[in-house]
Amino acid sequence: MSLAHNSFLQRVFGGGIFERLWLGAISRVQLFLLGKHKDKEIVRRIRQVRRERRSLLTAYEAFTIHAVAKGCCVLPGEMAEVGVFQGGSAKLLCEIKGDKALHLFDTFEGLPPAAAEDKSVHRPSQYACSLESVSAYLREYDNVHFYPGLFPDSAAEVPEQKYCFAHFDVDLYEGTLACLDYFYPRMVTGGVMVSHDYSLLAGVRQAFDEFFANRVEKPIEQPSTQCMIIKLPEGNE
Repeated sequence: MSLAHNSFLQRVFGGGIFERLWLGAISRVQLFLLGKHKDKEIVRRIRQVRRERRSLLTAYEAFTIHAVAKGCCVLPGEMAEVGVFQGGSAKLLCEIKGDKALHLFDTFEGLPPAAAEDKSVHRPSQYACSLESVSAYLREYDNVHFYPGLFPDSAAEVPEQKYCFAHFDVDLYEGTLACLDYFYPRMVTGGVMVSHDYSLLAGVRQAFDEFFANRVEKPIEQPSTQCMIIKLPEGNE
């Protein structure tokens, strides 16, 4: 087991100054490298969001969300994010979504209690940011909808929708499984679900591996901690 997968170290350093310093250092390097061969406006946008809000994504992870969501804009369906934190990735989605609705789900009070599968890595209420703070940050964008509370209960207010893109950053086994249960049948063909922490947090990976064990789609692991699922046509089970 690598040091990054050590649950004791994840518990000690997660959410603290070490995590912030590490994410900041690696993102500065990544932004420099992205600036050498990617659209400079996209790199500028990611850099700006990182200045404005604390983010738990590396620059490469933010770029992946931006690029995949932009590619999904040609598909029918709306967009969603579960696990909004301070709204950094949500702002990137707002910048490319056009007229599509963006549905944002979060407790806005931090993480709920973890399950045994999560190996006690996180603390309840960790990564809290208020709804007022996030909604103020995104106030200039239209057709953005907020659903405070524990997912999927918070989704009860959402009219039945189809989705072309969904981003999950919920850190926990039960939350990730709830995201997959809810969004998988609602994704359009070719739609993409992206999750943070697949290769880092045991509970997140277990949820994906269990959910897709008997389905034709399989997690596509990224060089970062992320994975993605591309929804295939129905009937390929």
